[in-house]
Amino acid sequence: MFAVNRIDGSDRRRRGKSDSLDAENAARAVLSRRARAQAKSGGGPVEIARMHKLAKDSAVKARTQAINQLKSVLINVDPRLREELASGQA
Repeated sequence: MFAVNRIDGSDRRRRGKSDSLDAENAARAVLSRRARAQAKSGGGPVEIARMHKLAKDSAVKARTQAINQLKSVLINVDPRLREELASGQA
């Protein structure tokens, strides 16, 4: 797998900008062995931070859903039981 460096700016200005031209330029760079950039490994501190954020967001979403479900149960429960739960006597 290759990661292609940014193409030459003068070539880009001369030929224009489009996805098909970018793909062609990338292919030409790989074939001519000008593409020397290393592809991202998918590890390291950035990936760790991304995984941490994903886990935190998931936990916050689960917590919110649990709170909403409990509130829904309390709203629909018998008023006497609700008062008993609110007073802490249950």
